[in-house]
Amino acid sequence: MNALSPTKLLCSAVILAASGLSSAANAAANFPYNYFEVRVPLSPGGLGIAGSQEIHPNAHMIAEAESHFENDWIIGAGLGFHAAVNQFTDLNGQIKLLSFKNEENDKSMGRLASELNFGLSAWIMPQLETGGKVGVIAAEEDITIFSLYARLHTGDAFSMGAEWRIKGVNDQTLAFSVRYPF
Repeated sequence: MNALSPTKLLCSAVILAASGLSSAANAAANFPYNYFEVRVPLSPGGLGIAGSQEIHPNAHMIAEAESHFENDWIIGAGLGFHAAVNQFTDLNGQIKLLSFKNEENDKSMGRLASELNFGLSAWIMPQLETGGKVGVIAAEEDITIFSLYARLHTGDAFSMGAEWRIKGVNDQTLAFSVRYPF
């Protein structure tokens, strides 16, 4: 029996979910997709930045970079989609081109890969957003992505977040962020 790769399985799930959301695709998003973000991953420490710009009512561009300052990095850019499922929840996803380097991958220019992820964001209280993301990084060997996050929106000027990256290039990482919407 031929098993599905994580990439094929995720693509199938995205297509199935998108086919059921044709009416939701025209709904306004519940979350801001125009932002600049500063990230601080822990264990080991590091620094990262990200930015997103909406290019259509249901699409955005994203760019991000992060390093633990140990001759490593993850740099990515791509396109994303977002659509309201109801008045409290958004379905979102991204497809990105990545360059990453870590102790397992010691090529001088890093490794090129692509990422496909699929997520859900929901308001659970008036100022508290929670969500999760599943995905896959397609490289020489597929890397599964799974993370959970919470973001406190203190006002229109900025929000603070915490993300638990359960699976990914760096497993079991906690990262804190400050996001400035514009």
